[in-house]
Amino acid sequence: MGKNAILTTAMSILMGFCLVGTLYVQQLSTVPSSSPVVQPDSVLSRLWHHQQNGSVDYERVTKSENFVISVVNPRPWYRVGRHLSIKIVAMDTRGRPKTYGGDLIRAKVYTRSPVQASTSGKVTDFGNGTYVANFFLSFPGKVSVAVKLVHSSEAVQVLRRLQDISRRIMVCGFQEENSDVTEWMQCSNTPQESLSLRDVCDFSKPRLNVSFYCERPRASSCKSFLGCHRDHAATLELQANIATEEERQLFPRDRDLPEEIPRNISLQVKGKRRLRKMQGKQLPLCGPRLPQTASEGYWYNGTWTSLRCQVRRFRTIESVAECLQNKTLYFRGDSTIRQWFRYLMLFLNLQQQGRGAQPIYAIDEKHRIKLHFLFHMFPRNQMPLMNANDMEYVAEELDGIVGGRDVVILISLWGHFMAEPIPTFRTRLYGIRHAIQRLHSRYPDTKVIWRTPNSGHHLQFRHFVENGDWYAYQLFDIVYEILGDLNISIINVKDMSESMWYNDDMHPPNDVIENHIDLVLSHICSV
Repeated sequence: MGKNAILTTAMSILMGFCLVGTLYVQQLSTVPSSSPVVQPDSVLSRLWHHQQNGSVDYERVTKSENFVISVVNPRPWYRVGRHLSIKIVAMDTRGRPKTYGGDLIRAKVYTRSPVQASTSGKVTDFGNGTYVANFFLSFPGKVSVAVKLVHSSEAVQVLRRLQDISRRIMVCGFQEENSDVTEWMQCSNTPQESLSLRDVCDFSKPRLNVSFYCERPRASSCKSFLGCHRDHAATLELQANIATEEERQLFPRDRDLPEEIPRNISLQVKGKRRLRKMQGKQLPLCGPRLPQTASEGYWYNGTWTSLRCQVRRFRTIESVAECLQNKTLYFRGDSTIRQWFRYLMLFLNLQQQGRGAQPIYAIDEKHRIKLHFLFHMFPRNQMPLMNANDMEYVAEELDGIVGGRDVVILISLWGHFMAEPIPTFRTRLYGIRHAIQRLHSRYPDTKVIWRTPNSGHHLQFRHFVENGDWYAYQLFDIVYEILGDLNISIINVKDMSESMWYNDDMHPPNDVIENHIDLVLSHICSV
């Protein structure tokens, strides 16, 4: 076989690793999508007046202040347990009705007196500039409506265009033992098409559905891998060039975006608030594969009331210790799952062992409780110094855990994946899916809990393209599609985040995390 044939075969294998996720493509969707239904790109591109050169016709851009908001089939008063529908007609800057959909809109109903209560609605996009927000009325009182335009359809089109490229640049160091020179090379989950096989260091693990490639250093071997970090300067340069200045103007700071609260809509809701029943039936115990309900729940005076399952309150050290006695909890993922680890550690008055990017432990010897947190592997903004052979991914760690009825594994992967192409997240989840199946084949009574994404805050353009809510909601849907039929608990915190009485934050305040933990412990100790 000639050199050209060898190179062609090698590149085919390399691209096969890159696309290894297609091996696991299955139809597993078990829940409706959380994202509004949008028209195909081909249709929207003809309608939204965004020119090929990146210029924007701002007169055609959706403006929330011009929304026309009304109640569908209004009544003199409403009863708890019934549904409320709010119609939203999107208008452009000049006050003309939009003729296409694609806006990312959130809506909630709330009351401030005599109690503080709120819940989010499910928004349906009809693709013609009209949206309907549906609410399950869970609490009584004088209720108001709030509608927020998170992204205009024009901004969403920019995000859709960018979703298949990496919006962050990572570099990894290579240094031989006897050298004092470190070479920093660009790395990613997909190899650069311009590079030949001999110019690439391949650290992929096909069995785990993980791909990871670096440009080959000039003076060092691939085995001299040290660690990685985000190249801030190169990332800023990349983000400055992936969108025009006019496109960037489509992304104002979210704290500057007003909630539209129509003064002409004030609803009276009567009856007793919903607690442990939906449609006349007792809520199930918390656990895997919960049935869909009309609402995830609602906030009531600072406490989240779940309408998916029977959530208990764990507000004393004794109640938490009783639930977790003799148990080992493995927290794997990003800083949002670390919030759960730290909350429990501090609540139980435990001392942290370990620091930084290394494994972190906390042990309650009296109740024999062990908490263990480890950050997930690439993609992430900072990786510790390590040998390439020591890069362990979540799927790999699951294969090494000795499970059992007193072992709980809690996972959250989303914060660092939003800046990556969507296929990267999908392939990683398929690898984890198969690892969970292998774990349950060995230890079927091991509990696995998955934390979903939630809304975040965005101050600059880079926050939108790296951590934007639209990307978070895509990952949210993929989690249910790929993992929804497994024997695991998926903790949906998106609705809690959207309707909470705080500003949006990727890392919600401690009051909200307290309610997250009530959900988590109710899944661990359902009876």
